[in-house]
Amino acid sequence: MTLLKEQMKKFNDKKAVIGIIGLGYVGLPLALEYLTEGYTVIGFDIDQNKIDSLKKGESYIEHIDVSKIKASYDKGTFLPTTDFSKAHETDALILCVPTPLNDHREPDLSYVIGSLEAVLPYLKKGQVLSLESTTYPGTTEEELKPRIEKTGLCYW
Repeated sequence: MTLLKEQMKKFNDKKAVIGIIGLGYVGLPLALEYLTEGYTVIGFDIDQNKIDSLKKGESYIEHIDVSKIKASYDKGTFLPTTDFSKAHETDALILCVPTPLNDHREPDLSYVIGSLEAVLPYLKKGQVLSLESTTYPGTTEEELKPRIEKTGLCYW
């Protein structure tokens, strides 16, 4: 079986591990959806306070009930962490980091680039990477692709 078919089977069988980078207003609800669908999720954030809150079952975002996240954490299907080396354990990584506008009303890509740089050493062949941050068309092609290809991995 080819690597692509193996990966597709893992996703179809819900055995794929999903990595969510950025556990804010986009990332945390997305993590909850994947957990609800039966996937294992590793949630990455640079804020240790957020990680500690999630492990305790506390919500830092209004209207987010973390009881399911806490139950998934207790069950071992949700691992919130600041350890970006765990990106190697995922089959897909979804970047959900802020892109605030600068003085020229252009998205500040420093969080996107910083997040990618944090996981770049841990990317592996066959892994899916998706950018969910709000930015201009072409960001993935212009900013992420060259950095990924420097590691020797291909970009589709």
